[in-house]
Amino acid sequence: MRLLEPEKTEKQDLIISKKYNVVGIGNAIVDILANVDESFLGMHKMEKGMMQLIDEDSIASLHERIKAEKQVSGGSTANTIAGLASLGHDVAFIGKVKDDKLGRTFEKGLNDIGVIYCTKRASEGNSTACCVVLSTPDAQRTMNTCLGISGTLGPEDIDEKIISEAGIIYLEGYLWDTESAKAAFKKAINTAGKTGGQVALSLSDSFCVQRHRAEFLELLQDHTDILFANEDEIKNLFEAASFKEALKACAGYNNIFVLTRGALGSVIIHGKECYEIGPEKNIKVLDTTGAGDMYAAGFLHGYINKEKLAVCGKMGNITAAAVIAHFGARPEISLAGVLEEKLKENHTGRENNV
Repeated sequence: MRLLEPEKTEKQDLIISKKYNVVGIGNAIVDILANVDESFLGMHKMEKGMMQLIDEDSIASLHERIKAEKQVSGGSTANTIAGLASLGHDVAFIGKVKDDKLGRTFEKGLNDIGVIYCTKRASEGNSTACCVVLSTPDAQRTMNTCLGISGTLGPEDIDEKIISEAGIIYLEGYLWDTESAKAAFKKAINTAGKTGGQVALSLSDSFCVQRHRAEFLELLQDHTDILFANEDEIKNLFEAASFKEALKACAGYNNIFVLTRGALGSVIIHGKECYEIGPEKNIKVLDTTGAGDMYAAGFLHGYINKEKLAVCGKMGNITAAAVIAHFGARPEISLAGVLEEKLKENHTGRENNV
């Protein structure tokens, strides 16, 4: 198993010395955001709160049936990297787009916020990936994704020099669905391992976990330092009947588990250490798109700065709360400013043994 001491490890010192604090590898997607009512989901046989993959014809048809509120660069890992840029970190992103309108939109969206985009736009192949994100009045988001060229990311797209210059590589489980992207991940993980980089993995989606449970467990056992998951994902990973049972399974590993629970806050586990972090209060929830992504950004910000794990969790809650108060998955205000203000109010966070 991977083993990290909770504070001020040599590996954490190495993060600061690298050119990039974090390099993200994930689906390069342009999000098309719209508000709909519950009946729209039922009419189109969508399960609220979940993500489904659809083809290019279906995404075009769906786009015609909605009124788009916003079109922005997205993708789970890219959102987290954007959040880290807002927090002042040197970051880069690897993900595949085509040299088309959406591809240029995606690249510009990252460059404008200071993220180094490392992948050359493809001249051939499928179109740039897009995701129609439908928000219902209860602020739940239902995603319909056409992966396009994004899912064809391969080992040839992984620049070993970039990976060797990363303190942490941050991977999203969604990409495990294609063999070429899986090979790209393995190349990145091996390179990071040889050059002192840490590996953070987001499980992405409970259905994704069901599809790749055995392989994710192997990644956890041998190659992952930090695992990000929500309640359903961690229960699926360990085939646990309850969240409490899943927590017991986590305690059998030496990895850091970062578990989000929506309105219940989050739980951080590292061996025998277990912290319950209460949710932020008095938050007006407009759209939960990107909440988990921004939580990961806040947590990693604290981790890079060698904060205690409970404080890292508090930071994650704060950055997640900042994004759900507006429409869309990217921060519209400085996350660094939000963190500074909130931590002044409560500089230690809530820290309870569970």
